[in-house]
Amino acid sequence: MNTFDDILAAYTKQVLLPWAADTPPVGRIWVVWYEKALQRRFTGRLGEFEHATQKAGHGWHHLDLAPWFGKWIARHEFFAALVEQPKELRGLLPDIEDALVSDIKGALAACSPNDVLAVDGCGALFGVARISTLISRIADSVPGRLLVGFPGKHSGGVYRLLDARDGWNYHAIPIPPDNAL
Repeated sequence: MNTFDDILAAYTKQVLLPWAADTPPVGRIWVVWYEKALQRRFTGRLGEFEHATQKAGHGWHHLDLAPWFGKWIARHEFFAALVEQPKELRGLLPDIEDALVSDIKGALAACSPNDVLAVDGCGALFGVARISTLISRIADSVPGRLLVGFPGKHSGGVYRLLDARDGWNYHAIPIPPDNAL
């Protein structure tokens, strides 16, 4: 198991590498994966990632997805009815995903090609949206780098959120890489 310091060291090494302007979308996505038990430590020490990013000469933006769904559903016109019949939420999953993609793209629009947008709180979306689908839908909109905090496992290119569902294969840059284990 990687410690937080191992993960931070791997990230620091990655952010210090030169950024090519013609990097394809897949290469602009960095997935920092860690054991789910490290979630609070990762969130609490995210400022250290920000510091490493700025020290490397890049800008930093942060988007916390942990409270996103609660805020979204509280504003929904049928909130009261959904509280009474939560099974009806299944019918809203495409709307939820569309709204989330829109919000992430909005955050990306505020970034330059020299910036990192750090997205944290992905575990809070479990059962509401698939991280793999979100990344696929926003990858072409990443001007600099997208750093996704991912509580789960990574092995051989396969990511498993919270170790709870079948994995998905994505060619993002894993931090730490498999060979760092």
